[in-house]
Amino acid sequence: MSLLTPGEAAAIADGVYLLIDHSVAELHERQEPIGCEGLFTAGDSGKFTGKSGGLMFKKISGFGYVAAGEGRYAGDLLIATRGTKINIDWLSNLNIGMQLGPGGRPVHAGFNEVWKSAAPEIRAMLHGRNPTRIHCVGHSLGGALAALNADFLSAGAVADVALYTFGAPRAGDGLFAHALTKRVTPQKIFRVSHPADPVPMIPLFPFWHLPFGQDGMTISKTSSALVSVGAHSMKRSYGPGVAEHSWATLGHGGGAASDESLRVKSWLESAASGKGGLAMGSATLLTMIGTALKWLLAKAGKLVMGGVGVALTASATVMDQLAWLLGQAASLSKEIGSQLKGLIGAIFRFLGRTTVGVVDVTVAFVRWVLALLFQSLRTVAMRALAMLG
Repeated sequence: MSLLTPGEAAAIADGVYLLIDHSVAELHERQEPIGCEGLFTAGDSGKFTGKSGGLMFKKISGFGYVAAGEGRYAGDLLIATRGTKINIDWLSNLNIGMQLGPGGRPVHAGFNEVWKSAAPEIRAMLHGRNPTRIHCVGHSLGGALAALNADFLSAGAVADVALYTFGAPRAGDGLFAHALTKRVTPQKIFRVSHPADPVPMIPLFPFWHLPFGQDGMTISKTSSALVSVGAHSMKRSYGPGVAEHSWATLGHGGGAASDESLRVKSWLESAASGKGGLAMGSATLLTMIGTALKWLLAKAGKLVMGGVGVALTASATVMDQLAWLLGQAASLSKEIGSQLKGLIGAIFRFLGRTTVGVVDVTVAFVRWVLALLFQSLRTVAMRALAMLG
């Protein structure tokens, strides 16, 4: 069984956007490729729609297609899903909700609502088929939907699954990421990001990237880049970035070191003293903030209630609970309190705000700081997503 190359997957992730308001037949007539030509046979019978939008208004539009493999992909199926080009309301809520996803684990509620709107058509298109492998591909929101497709397919043992995403946000929590990684295996999960792309940086912990506990692939080795709107583009960033590459030659993000605890503690001490290369808008700084936040939450969970999972339920929102957990731990442990102050200082520097001495780390204050960070990421990510329109 063959796996898509980086170039093939990128072409598919880019081309599926054309189906928002056009049929496959129209695109073929206009000789506009959707990226799967010569690999999978796409037709209008395989196009599916989905609903996206806010609570009061949802718009139905083309969200992707299912196509049968040909040539070396004969016997396989492709499910391609598009990213956001019409509506970006899934970024608008600071209190991100969670729902049980198709595989029974907690996932981002906004992504899951879009996936559920398209799921009946996808199920109908799969009925009666017995593919050898199903390739799930997507960029941006489409990458999150591809992950939910992979979750649905692997949980139901529909077929062997391979997952390919570009610039995708985190789709679910650690339970989701761990279970999906185990079922699909890390060798068939290809997550490509750019270190300056703001969209893969959201949502924040407790959401996890795939493969669980491992790095994805990166198209840039620049460690000093600032968070950039243009880094999210398929045409200008990801497509050219994977050109001429194999999966083996694509770089990997700077993963967790074996002595992560010592590394994070040392960095937090530097952050507390204003050292450590804390540049405003630095993508590297933001990555380290995320790593330190995850590490601190794990420590706080063990101290306060024996595990973060106890506090975070599938039906609850996230922001308030994270703030409560960190605030409670800071009140119980001077060490955690000091480390949390270092993290808050780093967040202020990333945001370009004047750093002030933090005397009392209350739950309300932590909630405010996390909200500031998310609002900043949301603003940049929304600008990046708006470029797709």
